[in-house]
Amino acid sequence: MPTTRSAVLAPGTEQIPRDRRGGPASQGDAARNAPVIVLAPPYCGAGRLGSLLARHPDLACTSGTGMLPLCEQAMTTWRKAEGRAAAPPSALAATTTRALATSIIISVLARQGKRRWCELAAANSSAAETFLGLFPGTRFLCLHRAWPAVIRAALDASPWGIADPAVAPFVRAYPASTVAALTACWVTHTETLLAFEQAHPQACLRVRFEDLAEARHETTEVMTAFLGLAGINGQVARGEGNQPQPAPEDSGPEADLPVDLIPPGILAQADDLLRQLSYPALPAPRFLRV
Repeated sequence: MPTTRSAVLAPGTEQIPRDRRGGPASQGDAARNAPVIVLAPPYCGAGRLGSLLARHPDLACTSGTGMLPLCEQAMTTWRKAEGRAAAPPSALAATTTRALATSIIISVLARQGKRRWCELAAANSSAAETFLGLFPGTRFLCLHRAWPAVIRAALDASPWGIADPAVAPFVRAYPASTVAALTACWVTHTETLLAFEQAHPQACLRVRFEDLAEARHETTEVMTAFLGLAGINGQVARGEGNQPQPAPEDSGPEADLPVDLIPPGILAQADDLLRQLSYPALPAPRFLRV
């Protein structure tokens, strides 16, 4: 196998990682081998960040494997089986669930010949909490994108109607306005992701989608320092990734979003969250141009 044993021991286990000489690895080595999880709400441009991270020779990048929900479901099953619904998980539950996840991670690392696993995952704070409890060394990149650009990306991806299961509950709640449904979806996911960041400041780094292009060098330096990586080579071109890009300023009337169709309460929440993320506040006109 092209990786060393210390490279595939997932952090958070009771096993002691070993260095290349067979001795105990340092805490720095363990941190450099910790899983990297990108938490990305719908249409926030996770593909761009993922393509940047995939350039690093140490990172084995995967997307949507379901690892975090798998761990959460396994722990839920253990709690029910042990009758510990309101109690912390037992040592047996944690050990077996961690072993399951570790075996999958090792398989990914062996197949790609890398030493550190990186996953692009949905911004599910409950599943992320469970995974962090199992692997305390995990580093989370919390991806955000300005609300108007998220709306435009979603509409560009599904011009004949939003069929994304992640947005479906909001479409049912706001059947008369797709823009209102998408705004409510963005507000909900952004609030929960910010709460997760605040609860785990040492494990989380906030990354803004726009900075991956506008301040790529500075953003990359901050990410690599946070993750303990030697550096990420190459540049991600504008438009790269699996999400549509914001429409240009001269794209015509189709770039106008009917802000007046969004309930005032939801709009106020979106405006407040934009400020918290250091984005410009929403403009006053009836139509928001993006």
